[in-house]
Order: sequence, then structure tokens, then C-alpha cells
Amino acid sequence: MSPPEHGEAGSIEALVQVTLEGDEEDERAWEAIRALHARGTRDVLDAALQLLGASSAKARGRGADILGQLGAGNAVFRTERGDALVDLIRREREPEVLLSAGVALSHLVEPRALAELIALARHPSAEARYGAVHGLAVLEAQEAVEALIRLSSDEDRDVRDWATFGLGTLMEARDTPELRDALVARLGDEDPEIVGEALVGLATRKDPRAVEPVRAALKGETVMVYALEAAASLGDPSFHPLLLAIRDASGPTDGYFWSVLENVISQFEQTSA
Repeated sequence: MSPPEHGEAGSIEALVQVTLEGDEEDERAWEAIRALHARGTRDVLDAALQLLGASSAKARGRGADILGQLGAGNAVFRTERGDALVDLIRREREPEVLLSAGVALSHLVEPRALAELIALARHPSAEARYGAVHGLAVLEAQEAVEALIRLSSDEDRDVRDWATFGLGTLMEARDTPELRDALVARLGDEDPEIVGEALVGLATRKDPRAVEPVRAALKGETVMVYALEAAASLGDPSFHPLLLAIRDASGPTDGYFWSVLENVISQFEQTSA
């Protein structure tokens, strides 16, 4: 039986119970969480706060999951939610709960959590550091940038990936030599998605060190959307024939990739007209 939608007559208690079933990514549980988000009432807030005090780590994590997007985009109970999540990070020991708390704080964009998130960024658990990197990537403080620079070389792939995305894209308005150097360092990463995030970040900032790596990526056996986006940002005329060669090499295999490719080619042709 599926959980009731937020507009139906399901009780908050019933929806909360569904959130506690299944594993972390259980879709039925997340449907219930989204239904609670959409309600966004004081009763839902109180139920989530009660979960934060549960003996079960899973229940505490679900409480954070509910608080993070309570109101489904509407700024409801922001102060109370922020207070509760900051307090949770200060006292929590379980990495999976710290992950949920960090992600929840990223939705709130909570500057009051800066010190706690910076401390969390040094946690021995990669799961907890992954929560920290989410919360930090949306903050504007220089200390957040410095923490992300450290996390961009983390031993954990997911932490490095989100830190690189945070520096390169979420913080695209920030531009310092240290930030650029951190992105350049990721051009040698073993993970192609992390390399792609670094390329986009450098290209957005018009860093000339991205030109040759982008050219190489466009000539590669497998071309990713990151390379197309970076080429568009840099606008180097030498990219145009490489983009045409990609289009001519074979028919479209991915609709999104092909739409981006056509848009980037069009951009180059308009510039040269």
C-alpha cells in the first residue's frame, strides 16, 4: 500500500512511520518524507523534532531529512529548524545521521552552522564528511571555501566530487588563486566526472589552464557533457572543428548530450558570424 499523498487524509503519525521503513533510499519512505515536506505545518515540525531525540539513529536521520525541506520550498520555521539541526550536529555520533544533518543544512543554507560544518569536515567517517561538504558548498564564507578546498582532495570519491562541484559551480561567483589551483589539481583525478567538474569550474573563470585539457577531452574516445559546457564557457575558436567532428562521427546516442552539443556549436557559429 502506498503512503497517502499530502493532500489526502493520511495522518502525520502514519507518514512518519512509513519514513522509518525500508533502507535509506527506500522510495516509499521518501514519498512519505516528501508528503511531510509539502504539508509544512507546525505538527510536522514537532514530529520531526521528536525524531531527533529518538534512540534509533535511523529515526534521528529521518528527522533531519524531514526538517531539511520542510515547507517544500517555502521558508517555514527556519530558525527552529536551523537551531535543531545545528544542535544535532554538535551532539550526534552516528555518521549516517551526520550525513542527513549536513544535507538538511544545505537546503536551509544555514550560516549559523559554519563552525560545526567545518569541524564535521574533519570527521574520520567519509559519510559524515559527505554531509559536511553539502552544507558547506552553499555558504559564502571564506572559511567554507577553504574547507571545500581541503575536501576537494579527500580520499573519498564522493566527497571529492561534491567539493569540486561546490567550488567549480555552486561557488562560481568566488574566484581566488587558491580556488583555481584546487580545481587544477583535480584535472588529474582518476574519476572522469570529477575532472569534468573541475574543467567546468576553471572554464567558467576563463582560466587558460583549462584550454588544453578541454581540447584533449573533446578529442577523447568518450566525450562528456562537461567538456562541451567548458568549451562553451571558454569560447576558444579551435574548439569549433572538434565539436563538428563529434557531431559528424556518429548519430545521436543521448538526447541531452546531443542537444547540448548542438547548442554549443550554434554558439560558436553565432560568434564567428
